[in-house]
Amino acid sequence: MSQSRKSSFKNWRLILLVFVCIFILWLLVSWVRKYRATVVPIYGDAISLSTYSKQSLLKKVIALQSELDAKNASLVSLSTLEKENESIKAELEREGAIKGTLARVVVPPNRSIYDTLVIDIGSDENVAVGQGVYAFGSVALGTISEVLEHSSTVLLYSASNRQTSGTVTGSDLSVTLIGRGAGEYEVRMPRDIVFEQGGVISQQSLSVHPLATIEKIITDARDPFQRLLAKIPVNLQTLKWVVVK
Repeated sequence: MSQSRKSSFKNWRLILLVFVCIFILWLLVSWVRKYRATVVPIYGDAISLSTYSKQSLLKKVIALQSELDAKNASLVSLSTLEKENESIKAELEREGAIKGTLARVVVPPNRSIYDTLVIDIGSDENVAVGQGVYAFGSVALGTISEVLEHSSTVLLYSASNRQTSGTVTGSDLSVTLIGRGAGEYEVRMPRDIVFEQGGVISQQSLSVHPLATIEKIITDARDPFQRLLAKIPVNLQTLKWVVVK
C-alpha cells in the first residue's frame, strides 16, 4: 500500500471516530434532558421547581387550594356548632328561666310579615295557639297565633296596634302598651304621673316578665297626656332561640 493511500485511510478512520463520538454525546445529552424533565431533584429540604412544567404546578396549586378550602369550611362549621351549643346552654341553664319548650327562630321579624316570627316546633311538640313565647327565658315576646305540624307563627306583642296590659316595675301602676311594630310600643298616660326613662314595663302575671323599657317621654303643655315610647329589650333581628310555654 502506498504512503498516500495509508494517509487517506487514517483520515477516514479519524472522521468516522469523530462522528461516532458526536452521536454518542448527542444520545447522552438527550437522555439527560429527558431524565431531568421527569424527575424532581431534591437538594436537602429545598425542592427544585425548575423541572416542573407549568401545567403540573397549576394542578398542584389547585389541589392545595381545594384542601385548604375544605379545612377552612370545617373550621367554620365547628365554630358555628360551638356558638350554637353555647346559645342552647344559655337558654337551658339560665337561672329563673321559664320551663317550657326550646325552639329555634327560623324566620325573624325582618323577613316575615305583620310583625311575626316563625319557630321550628308545632303540633307534634304539643304547641298550641295562645301559648306565650319568651326570649332568654324571661322577656315576653308574644303569643302563638298559628300552629302547623312542625312549625308555628308567633304574633309579637309589639305588632302594630296590638294592645297589651302591663305593669310598671316597682309600682302597681297599670298601663296599656300599643304596638308600633318592629319591637316598639307607645303608652299614653296622664301628664301628672311621673315616669322615668329606662323604667321597665312588665307583663301582668305572677312572675315578672319584662315587656319593654321606656326609652323616651314626650310631653306637651297643650296635651293633658304624655306619650311614653318603649322598646323590647332584645334584638329581634339576631334572636335565634325562644322558649314556648
